[in-house]
Amino acid sequence: MSWQQYVDEHLMCDIEGIHLTAAAIIGQDGSVWAQSSTFPLFTPGEITAIVNDFAEPGSLAPTGLFLGGVKYMVIQGEPGAVIRGKKELVV
Repeated sequence: MSWQQYVDEHLMCDIEGIHLTAAAIIGQDGSVWAQSSTFPLFTPGEITAIVNDFAEPGSLAPTGLFLGGVKYMVIQGEPGAVIRGKKELVV
């Protein structure tokens, strides 16, 4: 199974009416291995911040996770393995 197939068939699947809006697998060097069609375009600086969070877990928490210029709140993940973000509501 390719990484793209994993994203398409496992990460983006519908489970009991719940599904992700976007997903990607990014290498530690910042290269994109696979992404959903809805994953936002991102800047090299945003990828650098993500890669740094793997080296120093929690470094994104104070500032947030940015993808495509959009800020996401960092939520529970697996330090050094998974970073999860949730789009913040603007009131």
